[in-house]
Amino acid sequence: LKPEFLQEAHLVMAKLNYIEGDYKEALNTYAKVGIDDLQLAAVPPYRLRMIAEAYSTKGLCLEKLPISSSTSNLHADREQEIIMCYEKSGDIALLYLQEIERVIITNMQNRSPKPGPGTHEQELGYFLETGLQRAHVLYFKNGNLTRGVGRFREILRAVETRTTQNLRMTIARQLAEILLRGMCEQSYWHPLDDPPQQSPLNDPLWKAANTKSYTLSRRPRVYSGENIFCPQENTEEALLLLLISESMANRDAVLSRIPEHKNDRIISLQSASVVYDLLTIALGRRGQYEMLSECLERAMKFAFEEFHLWYQFALSLMAAGKSARAVKVLKECIRL
Repeated sequence: LKPEFLQEAHLVMAKLNYIEGDYKEALNTYAKVGIDDLQLAAVPPYRLRMIAEAYSTKGLCLEKLPISSSTSNLHADREQEIIMCYEKSGDIALLYLQEIERVIITNMQNRSPKPGPGTHEQELGYFLETGLQRAHVLYFKNGNLTRGVGRFREILRAVETRTTQNLRMTIARQLAEILLRGMCEQSYWHPLDDPPQQSPLNDPLWKAANTKSYTLSRRPRVYSGENIFCPQENTEEALLLLLISESMANRDAVLSRIPEHKNDRIISLQSASVVYDLLTIALGRRGQYEMLSECLERAMKFAFEEFHLWYQFALSLMAAGKSARAVKVLKECIRL
């Protein structure tokens, strides 16, 4: 076998070891392959996916295996190694999805136009999803809020693909909530800067020395340019994230009342309601009630028999000085 095929066989075997619960053997296989030395440049997309899944699986194995010593330094090193695996997995997963989308678009442009079904978005799968979502969860769990926020921003700055749209909406909403409820102007830092080593946001018991950086030979593409808007304070960034989330929620709204779509409709409503509640906080802080009432008016497409959204809309109209219309909306609230 060619060396690259042998490496791929080992990566598949290690994943099988993990599924069977043989975590130590999976880690031994990854050590034998040397996944940190695997090339990311000039390789087919499927190989990028295999490497991303390998890092995610390695992180899962490390989480499953107990540490024999109770020394705090060993625990901190293990935690950092796990997080680094997930961050590498997430970065390579984003790179893989960008490459797949580029290939699909190129193929569509080269093909003569024919009527047929549209392109299907790629399935993330368990391992890629874990790689993209687990690192910031561990940062927050360990009391390292600044690194968790930094990881959110890194994912959001990556060039969007169809597959990551729902993930981006979730992360944007979660980051906006942290910015509004857990961060003040004094502890805010510029989105393009590295997270501060010391911050009042972090758990005092957390040590900055535990954080390690890593390098990849190839990283996902990010949005860049001279005319890109960049927020300057926490409410401004939260508002930008929420307006993007609102746009995505409206675009993907499930409005059908047929029984088969009931669960999807409930999920769509809940997701949109959280966004509009956070928009109420962000715009209320700035006294922008006119803009808030316009946002909540767009929410009316979700609001069939939903008292909460109607009442929020009525209050925003009152705050914006639109009393006559607010009375009409409050009458609907009474009916509900």
